Amino acid sequence: MSRQPAEWAPEFAHITAVFPDRLRELMGLMSLSDLSALSGVSKSTLINWRSGRTIPDLCCLFSVCSVLDASIDYIIGLDAEGAPRRTEDDTQLDEPPPQPND
Repeated sequence: MSRQPAEWAPEFAHITAVFPDRLRELMGLMSLSDLSALSGVSKSTLINWRSGRTIPDLCCLFSVCSVLDASIDYIIGLDAEGAPRRTEDDTQLDEPPPQPND
């Protein structure tokens, strides 16, 4: 798992605390093998997610949410009270972002 920028630490901590339980809840009686077959995400990856060892990338997260008929906000806990929230001040940059070279 790659290191996360310090400014995203509260969000990362929240997601890693909430995601495994939400995944288990949404799976209900569905087996890991079934979720793997339907989502295209390997069974070993799903095991790592459920144990909290890793978190999904966006494409895999979207695929699993589609199969489980759940929103990404819900499965990563952004709907929860106390979830970290960014304000406009948090997201403004002091300088414009660098432009790609043409």
